[in-house]
Amino acid sequence: MIDKKNNQSVKIEFWDIEPEETVELEESDIPGVYFNEFREYVDEEGNVLSPSDLDAIRYKDDYEDDYYR
Repeated sequence: MIDKKNNQSVKIEFWDIEPEETVELEESDIPGVYFNEFREYVDEEGNVLSPSDLDAIRYKDDYEDDYYR
């Protein structure tokens, strides 16, 4: 088997790369917390929140009173 290499020009095509689609977040019952497409609780940046994060956000006013007593 003999490989022959020819001096051929290579044509490269560039495509317009479209940015990723932004995910639409749906507001939840907690201010500042949203639902993503999987119905998970997320913050404004799309980071998934744990149940303890949700409790801390949801009940933050209740905990502040205990702190100052």
